[in-house]
Amino acid sequence: LCEALRGVADVERIAARIALRQVRPRELSGLRETLARLPALRSAAPGGSALLDDAHAALQPDASLATLLKAITEEPAVLLRDGGVFAKGHDPELDELRGITRNADAYLVQLEARERERSNIPNLRVQFNKVHGFYIEVTASHVGKVPADYQRRQTMKNAERYITPELKAFEDKALAAEALALAREKLLYEQLLDALQAHLSALGALARALASLDVLAALAERASTLNWTRPRFVPQPCIEIDAGRHPVVEARLQETGGSAFIANACRLDAKTRMQVITGPNMGGKSTYMRQVALIVLLA
Repeated sequence: LCEALRGVADVERIAARIALRQVRPRELSGLRETLARLPALRSAAPGGSALLDDAHAALQPDASLATLLKAITEEPAVLLRDGGVFAKGHDPELDELRGITRNADAYLVQLEARERERSNIPNLRVQFNKVHGFYIEVTASHVGKVPADYQRRQTMKNAERYITPELKAFEDKALAAEALALAREKLLYEQLLDALQAHLSALGALARALASLDVLAALAERASTLNWTRPRFVPQPCIEIDAGRHPVVEARLQETGGSAFIANACRLDAKTRMQVITGPNMGGKSTYMRQVALIVLLA
């Protein structure tokens, strides 16, 4: 069960962010991966008690939830504004706009080859950055060969950057496609958030089930590893602890290679409601009192 829980996302946090419409694409991707793990979790989760049975039932949300999340690409951008959130094939209009951007690389390679041949400048480069857009870069040693239709865009230390009417027309088209693609993704994301609102109740139940299984698995592992004993509750007010240990102090002693923790008992009932603990500093008084409190809290 611990292995099946490894890598599960924080569903409660993601559900809250969906409700607030502030969830990020990668959180939805993490939710999708968590849903894919649920069959293995259902197989590993035991039944036999009301708590476990409830958790088991919540580990099977409506299949339409997973279908909705298939729209998100395998590794989406961190933020929606960066684009690249939706998978190819989800929306034909978005795919078409992306195609214009993708084809830009092939066009730029062809343009660079043509311009090198036309200008006889062997190291001419066609490039792009988000600040200056598309440009043709020519080193200072070849500036004299620049064709007449080149318009200077930026002067560098050892190079000049130019734009041509053809490259400018392509830039307008490519950047417009990029902006339209991003606007389309924002619209699709809002529609996805609308559809996810109907699943908030199921996500809340799933989050509670995962939390319960996580806590129970952790306590079960600790109880087994540390040889803890299951507590038993009785109707009358009392505390009966035999061979009690302070779990934190005992673990620290083991880590540091110190002496073994000396187990001790505690007896409180209707007649004996108080104990007076005496002894020197560092004698273990606080350890004893906190040990009893921790055992009660764990119980």
